[in-house]
This record gives sequence, C-alpha cells and structure tokens, in this order.
Amino acid sequence: MSLTEQTRQIVKLAWSRMLRLEDTALDLGDPSVRVEAVEDDAAAVTFVRLFDRTVIFGPSEVVGDARRLDDDLLAQERTLLDLARAHHGGARALGAAQLFYCEEPPQVSPPAGVAVSFEPEHVAELMAACPADDVAGSGLADAVWAATLVADRASPQDPQIAEEQVLSAAGREVWQQMIAQLGVLSHPEHRGRGHGRCIAAVAMEEAFVDGLIPQWRAALENPSSRRAAIRLGFTLAGSQTTVVLE
Repeated sequence: MSLTEQTRQIVKLAWSRMLRLEDTALDLGDPSVRVEAVEDDAAAVTFVRLFDRTVIFGPSEVVGDARRLDDDLLAQERTLLDLARAHHGGARALGAAQLFYCEEPPQVSPPAGVAVSFEPEHVAELMAACPADDVAGSGLADAVWAATLVADRASPQDPQIAEEQVLSAAGREVWQQMIAQLGVLSHPEHRGRGHGRCIAAVAMEEAFVDGLIPQWRAALENPSSRRAAIRLGFTLAGSQTTVVLE
C-alpha cells in the first residue's frame, strides 16, 4: 500500500526539522545527491533513507568522511560506527531500523475477556515483568501516552491468563508534533497470541484522533517487528541508522 502525497510531505517535514534542515530540504534538489546536515556539537551521527532521499547528519568531520562512501554502505551499522570512531573514540551504535508509516488504523477488536486500560500502574506492572532490553526497545519508559490490554476475568480457554493479568502495552512519543512513534511490549508468557497487535491498533487509533501519523521502527535484527508492522497496515518508507557519540 502506497502513502498519499500529503502523508509523505508531513513525514518529510518532520524529519527535516529533526535533522535541523530547511523545511523543503527533502523536496528540492537532485534526489540522487545525498543531503548533508552538519551540526558540530551533535550528540549522534544518523543516516536516514526516506522515500527517494538520503541524509547524513552529524559533525562536519564525520559528514566529510562519509562523502567517499555510497548510501548502501552508510546504511550499515558497522560502517557508520567506524566513521564515527575515527573522530570520537567512545561512539557506540544504537542500531539500524526500518521506518514504517500508516494512514488508517486496522480493524482489530480485543478478544473476549480482556479490556483496554489507561492506568499507569498497569504499564509499570508489565515493564517489571519483562526483560530490561525489551522494555528499553519498546520506549514505554519515555512514552507520553500509553495503554495496556488487561484480562478482566480468568480465561477458561487459556489457564495461564488470570484475572487482572496485564497482557500487552503500547505507548507513543510525539516527534515534532506530527509523528507518533509507537512502541509495543507484551508479557513474556503471553506472546504470539495477538495481544500486541490489539493494543497497537488502539495506539494507532488514538494517534489519528490526535492528528498524528503513526510511525513504526523495526530493528533490522527483529524480523518479527517488520511482520507485525505489515500486518497492522504500515508501509515501508525508509530506514535509520544511528551512532551515539561520547
């Protein structure tokens, strides 16, 4: 499914502002020429592919060194890390992820016996039950909005689900007042049963109500995240590779 031109323009505008570019920077010029965003006190180096454009953001010395490399190489985490460490020895990789966007929420209803909760204690309970790496990857700790899927009664079909069991959660961060960066976390004992998809659909619906475009970032080493995005109706629009400087 392709994205409308209006959605594409909003996404490009949001990323232009995040990368400290002019609002029209991703619309003007030759698409085959990489856009350079130089910020000498940048805390990170980022390479972004978005639709038909590519951007390198970071200190001038790293951006200058990147000119000798093609886009496919810069999109690789190892390449970007080596470039950064040539000038910033303490640089560390944050990883590479595919960027997905969506224009309408999927028609997904919670199964019988579960309910949507907006209580912060349910989010905290779920995070406490999940591995720290999963919690960090979901972004729930920094989410400005979050909801959970909670069993409101014990399940006769699944004896592992007890009353008041928190099954999954979704949260969002807002980027440039235009994009809702979504994250989903499911209880380790209840994964693979569609609970994450249900609460993600709720988060998408709420994002649209608030006038935001949902964004899904799928780490390259996590193919299940990519499959989840596609099942939810997201469209692949690009990728992001980031290295944090010391």
